[in-house]
Amino acid sequence: MSASFRFRLEPVRRVRQRAEDDAKADLADALRREDDARRRHRAALARAHAARGQHRRRPGQALSGADLRAGEVFLLRTADDASRQELELERQIQESLARRALLADAARDRQALDRLRERRLADHEAHERRVEQEQLDEIALVLHRRSAA
Repeated sequence: MSASFRFRLEPVRRVRQRAEDDAKADLADALRREDDARRRHRAALARAHAARGQHRRRPGQALSGADLRAGEVFLLRTADDASRQELELERQIQESLARRALLADAARDRQALDRLRERRLADHEAHERRVEQEQLDEIALVLHRRSAA
């Protein structure tokens, strides 16, 4: 007898929910890439530290010029790799922050429609209660008139 609730913006709400879910997946991917970059950066730092330790001259150890040059090149390469990995880590951190902001925006958009849906549902339920009460009052009035007659 009562009209069922229908939220006209439900298709839009579903699209926004999907956008939020996509943003969550994108953030998860970005965080995974950030974690990978962090791991690669730590490994590159460890390699650079190990290379510095190997390159230090030990007392009584004679090295040729070629050995010294090869050691310096290796040190520079490992330091350069550590720097590249640090830049990549920073880029991934910025990407994660951007994805987090996009997720916050998507969640805010969806939540706005959820709140609107809840308000409209509450209005609908209040209207249904009023109609039902009016019907009950009408029935009571008819019964009262019959008993008075």
